[in-house]
Amino acid sequence: MRIIRWEHPAKGSLALHSPIRAMRAHQGEWTGSPGGHRASASEQRPVKQDQVQTDTESASTPIGRSIAHVWRRWVIYGVTAAILAPVIGWFMMAGLAPAWMDEAKLAALREEIREGVSADGRHIVRLKDMPAYVTEALLAIEDHRYRYHPGIDPIGLARSVWINVTKQQKAQGGSTITMQLARNLFLTQDKLYSRKFKEMAIAANLEWRYTKDEILEMYLNKVYFGHGKYGIEDAARFYFGKTAGASDALETINEAEAAMLVGLLKAPERLSPRKHPAAAEHRQNVVLRRMVELGWLTEGERQHLKKAEIVHAS
Repeated sequence: MRIIRWEHPAKGSLALHSPIRAMRAHQGEWTGSPGGHRASASEQRPVKQDQVQTDTESASTPIGRSIAHVWRRWVIYGVTAAILAPVIGWFMMAGLAPAWMDEAKLAALREEIREGVSADGRHIVRLKDMPAYVTEALLAIEDHRYRYHPGIDPIGLARSVWINVTKQQKAQGGSTITMQLARNLFLTQDKLYSRKFKEMAIAANLEWRYTKDEILEMYLNKVYFGHGKYGIEDAARFYFGKTAGASDALETINEAEAAMLVGLLKAPERLSPRKHPAAAEHRQNVVLRRMVELGWLTEGERQHLKKAEIVHAS
């Protein structure tokens, strides 16, 4: 066996029987005879700070990676739930709605629109026969996101809830046109949360079954305009002696008159042009201003329509 001698700084000369032992001794370990002992702590080489940091980081990295993985997974779960929950809720409400709907009444309204005349003698007008400014004025003041929501407007509903909570009263309804149609067809006017839920459920069902234009057509032929007049055609004839559609016998209402008519919907009797012309004109201007805000009308056009003379039917 080849013996290698190594000079230890403190222990003196050592006889090492192999290159491996020599290497270990050089690194600071005492390896002599089987009964030998390790060098004292003061004799061991100091551990560098960057080595400790590297060891710590290598030990903590798997934990950090695990936490990041769990966090990403729960974010994905949360986003998925936020997307799916409203969709599932919408379909569930649409499925519950038939319990509060009168299918015979709905079918009768659809038949009246197809035939152009109602059973009680009311005048019916088709949406395709109305000027575009009639529906624009209506949507501007009642439901400007109508074309984009599924019968329930989450933005309008959230705003309504916020106002109701802060004011501690049911001041804002947040009802879309589809929800208003549901209320006018099947429900009462009571301000109850249970009625609001039924409104939303029926609105979801109607949006599922009918197009936006069909719903708008039903609404305009069913909504109340005051003085016992239901539907925009009877309202146009009563207030202005005109038609809301196209007719050889009657003139079609203009933009100023359309704005005044849809403005009545907030409070038909209180804003009646016949009873309260000043209030009706003020509300008309509110509608026109809203159309300007939405970019559906210019300020110059609003000023022109505001000055337009409106002749009321005698």
